[in-house]
Amino acid sequence: MIKIDFERNTKHGIYRDAITLPADSKLTENEVGILMQQRVDNWVAYMDNPPQSEPEPEFFEIDGVKYAKVG
Repeated sequence: MIKIDFERNTKHGIYRDAITLPADSKLTENEVGILMQQRVDNWVAYMDNPPQSEPEPEFFEIDGVKYAKVG
């Protein structure tokens, strides 16, 4: 196995990662560079547009029974 550690400065700070390849990998240096950049780009895109979580419904309780607020 070959492990290639790398890091890049981004607008969100330093991104650190590693690519692990089999010892007999035929990828060129350029292809490995493309893989690294894809990972950086994917991380930046995630940081720019994080998944939006559904707001949790508010509850109120009457006589020990919970009801979800709607509207």
